[in-house]
Amino acid sequence: MSDWPHAAVVSTVVDRFVDRMFDDMIIGFLFVGRDRERIKRHEYSHAAATLGAPLTYDGRPIVPLHRALKINRGQFRRRLALLRQELDRSGLDAETASAWLDAQQRLEAAITDGSDCV
Repeated sequence: MSDWPHAAVVSTVVDRFVDRMFDDMIIGFLFVGRDRERIKRHEYSHAAATLGAPLTYDGRPIVPLHRALKINRGQFRRRLALLRQELDRSGLDAETASAWLDAQQRLEAAITDGSDCV
């Protein structure tokens, strides 16, 4: 991990991002009873692998895991907004930040239930 040039900043973004999701008044309920540190590890491995780090995502399959939660598009987009805010304050170069957000946006149809609200 330390050989990858974005390791430190991606780790910081993930830490702040996951903390914000857990504490968020809109989507925080989705994380009640979940292991925050475990989610941070998996968010990091997913982001890092997506961005070209020499590692692979080691969590459970993303689509079936999240589809079971019945996440709607609004909740998914709230997650993206929180990530975007953390990326904006991170100092990560625009190309890498954009690639991260684009990869996350491509997951919307696969992991949401298609509805706009609860």
